[in-house]
Amino acid sequence: MGDVLRHLAHEGQRLSEADMLTPLPGDFVLTWESVDAILSAAWKTDREELKWTLFVQIARQVRRDGAYVFHQRYGSPDRYKRYVRLESFFTAESDSTWGSLVEEVIEFLDDPKQEYGWNLEPAQQHEYANSVITYRRDVATAERRIRRALLSRWLRLVTLMVTPLVLAVVGWGNLWPEDVPDLRTFNIVTIAVMLVLVVVFLVGFILRVKDEKHGVQSLFLLRRDLEIIHDRWILNASKARPTREHRDGYRERIPRVIERLRRDTKFYRRIHNWFQWGVFFASVGTTATTAFWDTPQPGKTILIVLGSFLAFATAVTGYFKFRERAYNLQQTADQVEQHAMAFDLGIAPYSDADAAVNLERFAENVEMLRMEQRKREQQLEQPHQGQTDVI
Repeated sequence: MGDVLRHLAHEGQRLSEADMLTPLPGDFVLTWESVDAILSAAWKTDREELKWTLFVQIARQVRRDGAYVFHQRYGSPDRYKRYVRLESFFTAESDSTWGSLVEEVIEFLDDPKQEYGWNLEPAQQHEYANSVITYRRDVATAERRIRRALLSRWLRLVTLMVTPLVLAVVGWGNLWPEDVPDLRTFNIVTIAVMLVLVVVFLVGFILRVKDEKHGVQSLFLLRRDLEIIHDRWILNASKARPTREHRDGYRERIPRVIERLRRDTKFYRRIHNWFQWGVFFASVGTTATTAFWDTPQPGKTILIVLGSFLAFATAVTGYFKFRERAYNLQQTADQVEQHAMAFDLGIAPYSDADAAVNLERFAENVEMLRMEQRKREQQLEQPHQGQTDVI
C-alpha cells in the first residue's frame, strides 16, 4: 500500500508511506474520482499482486452517485449494465486512515468474481460463440436422428400391423373364390399390396439409426443423448457466462419465442379448420344422401360413414379444443410482440433512463405472459368441472 500512497495525490500534495497510519481529513468525502485516483496510483506502481486491479477502470460518472466500473480485458460496459453505487462497496468511516482506504478500495475491486459490469473478454467471447454453434449443431443432429428413428419405427410397425390383415383377406378370397367376382384381379391387387408392404418394411429397416460403436440406437437412447446434450450445455453455460450476460441475451431470443408461438398457432388452427370443413361436408352429405336415396343401399352405408365421421370430429374437437389453443397462443404471441416493440422503441412501460431497468422489466413481463399461457393450457387439459374450480 505504501507504493500506491507515494503515487497518490491529495489536494496537490504527494502522500508518503508514513501516511498509511494518518487519519483521513475530517472533510474528506470518498467519490468516484477518489477511487479512480487510487486505481491510477496502483497502475503506476506496476506491482504483480495488483495485476487484476491494474486493469480496472471507472468508465464514467452516472447521475450523482453511480459510475460504470469495468475491466480493460473484459471490454466496456454496454447499455444494459447497471451503474454501481459508491456506498454499495466502500465505507469510509470517520476513523479511517489513508492506508485502510486504499486497501479497502483495492480489495473490493481485486475480486474477479464480483460482477461490476464487465463482459467476457474477446477470447472467451469467441470460445462461447463456438460453444453455442456446437451446441445448436449437436441438438439439430440429435433431433434429426430422433425423427429418423421415429419414422423407421412407424414404417415397420404399420407394416407388421397391416400384413396380417392383408394375408387374412388373401386367404379368404382363395378359400371362398365364389365370393370374389374376379379372382385373378383380386390376386394381382393383393400381390401388389404385399410388395408395397415389403418395400415399406425394408425402407423402415434401412432407416434405423446406427452408431459405429454401439450399433443400432433405440429411440430411448437417442432421446437420452439429447437430454445429455441439453444438461451439458446448461452446466457449461452457467460456468462460462455470468448472470448478467444471460440477461443481456434475453431480448435476442424473443423473436424465436414469438415465431414458435405463431407456428403452434397455425398448427392448431389448421387442424381445427380441417375438422370444421369435414363437419360441414359431412352435414351436407348426410342431408343430400337422405334426399336422393330411397333404397337402403348404398344410402344406408353412406349415412353410417358420414354419421360416424360427424361423431368422431365433434368428439375430437370438443376434447382437444384446437380452436381455444390456437386463440391462446395467438394472444400470447401478440402480447409478447407488443412488449418487444415497446422495449425497442423505448416507450412505456420501458421509458426509464436506465436500460438495465427496462430490460429487467421486459423480462418479467414476458415471463409472466408465458406463465399465464401455460396456466391456460393446463385449464384446457382439465375437465369442465375442474376448469370451473380453477377459475
